[in-house]
Amino acid sequence: MNQITHLPVNCWYAVAPVVTLTEEPLLVPFAGQDYVLFRNRDGKPVCFSDRCPHRGASLSLGTREDGCIRCPFHGWLFDDGGHCMAVPADGDGATLPARSNLKDERAVCEHAGFIWLWHGEQPADHATLPNLPEFSPQQWQHVSNSFTWDAHFSRVIESNLDNSHAYWVHKGTFASQDSPLSIPYDLNKGDDWVSAKVKFDLPLPSALKLMQRLQGKGPGLSAETTFSFYHPNLNIVDTRVGDFLHVIFVNASLPQTESQTISRWIKYSPKKAFNMPGREEKSTEISRTIFNEDHGVVQSQRPYAVPLDFSQESHVNSDVLSIEYRKILKRKQKG
Repeated sequence: MNQITHLPVNCWYAVAPVVTLTEEPLLVPFAGQDYVLFRNRDGKPVCFSDRCPHRGASLSLGTREDGCIRCPFHGWLFDDGGHCMAVPADGDGATLPARSNLKDERAVCEHAGFIWLWHGEQPADHATLPNLPEFSPQQWQHVSNSFTWDAHFSRVIESNLDNSHAYWVHKGTFASQDSPLSIPYDLNKGDDWVSAKVKFDLPLPSALKLMQRLQGKGPGLSAETTFSFYHPNLNIVDTRVGDFLHVIFVNASLPQTESQTISRWIKYSPKKAFNMPGREEKSTEISRTIFNEDHGVVQSQRPYAVPLDFSQESHVNSDVLSIEYRKILKRKQKG
């Protein structure tokens, strides 16, 4: 297990949107270790080391068979308790060798649209799962994907809470430098979560600005975004633009090393009777473009981890969400 600065322990990490764990196994890289998720006969997720005990092949490249997982290399079969059930090359009834079972079983569960993995030596405590919104498939449509950052997980989380950078980093995508004032308001917080709202103007072409004026709506178009963080690694960015656009972006930051993080995200929008062809691909590409804009700057930040000594960096009013995140992280380190 890699030593990663500020890595919280004895807590649940969101590691994958539920919709990404299908009939096939799923790789979960976390803090320098590779795990495999698969569903047992009851449909519940189970988690073990991704390495087959025979020759170290990746089990996530294998197949799920009747609630068991089969290694892609030599076909060894393991049940949902990690026990080796068959070695095809040696035939039925063969004596199974010592050390033939899967290693490092981890507690996992489904909650609020994500698979959660318990990290720590203490027993998994389901009472500590965060209170999160649910997104019914009858009301919401979604796209999901992932992104790899060359940055510490705390910098990635903080970038998803930092509203004021949008006017400079995303000025070509969705933000405008015409009105860069962005002090968060309606701050709410608990022991392990924080949220606040921000309003910002969207850039509009000249023709659309004129149309807005002619319709008596003013020259601009504004968005309201609620930024939320849930310890230890989940961001929710909920954006509304008037009555015609509502997007909720939920991002899990999976720590890998001191300088690498994997984001696994899902983006929700109200379900429609008809969608334009290519909607999912276009929506995914927009998110990837925004991530790439962020990545160019976030990967340059030093030190890699956010400093928990507040005297090491300067802070202003618009940094309130970042400051609250650091307080949570510092509090959990002491705990």
